[in-house]
Amino acid sequence: MKPRELLRQESLQRKQLTKPFATNREGTPLKAVVIDDVFSDRRIMSQILRSAGFDVTAEAPGGQEGLKAINETKPDLVILDYKMPGMSGLDVLKRLHQSHPDMPVIMSTGEKKRETVTLIIQAGAAEYIVKPFDREIVISKLKAAVSMLHQDPEDD
Repeated sequence: MKPRELLRQESLQRKQLTKPFATNREGTPLKAVVIDDVFSDRRIMSQILRSAGFDVTAEAPGGQEGLKAINETKPDLVILDYKMPGMSGLDVLKRLHQSHPDMPVIMSTGEKKRETVTLIIQAGAAEYIVKPFDREIVISKLKAAVSMLHQDPEDD
């Protein structure tokens, strides 16, 4: 392939990755809450979510604030940091599973250890994302979570 054709193909692939896909069956944007104690990580994740078509209803710097935002905004999806001061991401995840058992939670972590990832999945996270965020991987994980939301309960 010629360089110009390769560039055109890469550009098309990028557009397909960022084409909004985060809608419910009626076409309304899905709502998301981002909980992370690192401001820049919250902002980056929110930007990625918005580019995918999500309505980011809240950003929270900690577990308590995140739980409050979830109860107030009733999101379809939560992005949750694993390691935060005060209430950990796992503690938030456990509480969410009690109050919102069907809500997909994607846990983000800076740790790459297999034990951490196993713990996150065993705790009930739908997906996990390793920091620093790779946009393509995040989009892929978001698409998987959206497909979970679109499943009929009878399909289980």
